Amino acid sequence: MDLKQVIKGVTLTKVCSIKADKDSAESKSITLKVNFDGVPLQGVFDKAMSSTVIQWQNGPGRSKFDTWSDKQVVEIDFKSPAKTTVDPIAAIVAAAQAEGVSVEEYMKKELAKRSGAQVKLRKAEDK
Repeated sequence: MDLKQVIKGVTLTKVCSIKADKDSAESKSITLKVNFDGVPLQGVFDKAMSSTVIQWQNGPGRSKFDTWSDKQVVEIDFKSPAKTTVDPIAAIVAAAQAEGVSVEEYMKKELAKRSGAQVKLRKAEDK
């Protein structure tokens, strides 16, 4: 697919509801006709991605913040952006690496958290 391809003759229609302000009791139903004529496919995908990213950030991204590691790659489905398809083993390995400990040490710590026990971790380089 060539994302530089320019769209011709495509108009999509969507009904939305608006209020004068957030406290207003009165609302109006408006039909928007969005004309995509002359827009490159990349522009449409970029716009679609922005709302998907925000939805993920405010959902599983934030609620599972402690499980993510910096620079981790997370795959999600566009049709269901709130659901992640992260390999749980890859997530554990990434989290252990982020803490600088072995997977075994990381798992001991996580299991201890859930059982209420205290475990002192040894950095991987201390072994």
